[in-house]
Amino acid sequence: MKSSVKKAIIVSMVVLAAGMAFAAINEKEAIEIALQDAGVTREEASWLRAHEDRDDGLRYFDVEFRTDEGEWDYEIDSESGNIIGFDFEKFRTAAPAASFDRPQAEEIALADAGLSREEASRMRVETDRDHHRIVYEIEFFGEDAEYDYEIDDNGIILKASWEKRGRIAGDRDARLSENEAEEIARKALSSDADNLSVWEDFDDGRFWYEAKAVIGDYVYEVDITGSGDVNSISREYIEYRR
Repeated sequence: MKSSVKKAIIVSMVVLAAGMAFAAINEKEAIEIALQDAGVTREEASWLRAHEDRDDGLRYFDVEFRTDEGEWDYEIDSESGNIIGFDFEKFRTAAPAASFDRPQAEEIALADAGLSREEASRMRVETDRDHHRIVYEIEFFGEDAEYDYEIDDNGIILKASWEKRGRIAGDRDARLSENEAEEIARKALSSDADNLSVWEDFDDGRFWYEAKAVIGDYVYEVDITGSGDVNSISREYIEYRR
């Protein structure tokens, strides 16, 4: 009789221990944990969704929602309820789309390129949405170069580049020193550049030089031929790269 009681107690303890080991929070509890950590109420959250996932043997809830401030993403351990991952992307404060239109974006691109509408040809404009904002993608040609722009609905140039049209000039065997390439890059950028770096490359039987620098709010890249000709210049808004 005592043996049976002992067995029953042991079985109960094992079941209890197993239950404790695998005691899991449910989806509703995972949502509440995420909202509480973010300091957001149910009423303030939109696009709320949650699902259970598994990674490398670890079970967790992926909880996502939005507020007026941004988008939240939580990973919460299914067993302990601990937050094991968190990401918050703040929405940009953007002007209403109606306050900034395509013609204005075109004018910004042309002014930056130093061209009038008459000097630009084959202009093509597409409207896209990225990071919760409208982006105008603009391409056109000048007399001897091709231009590409991405401009958001606040009029900020996110990306810009120009590249020479036609055949690449210069001798295929031409080669510069690093100092010569750096001097050409600085002259092309027409500004003091922070952390300017230059490196040599060899492509399609030619020596090339690539320079990268930070100027103000932008990261610039310059391509230079072995003959010292600037083939292209591009820049990207630093905030947009993050």
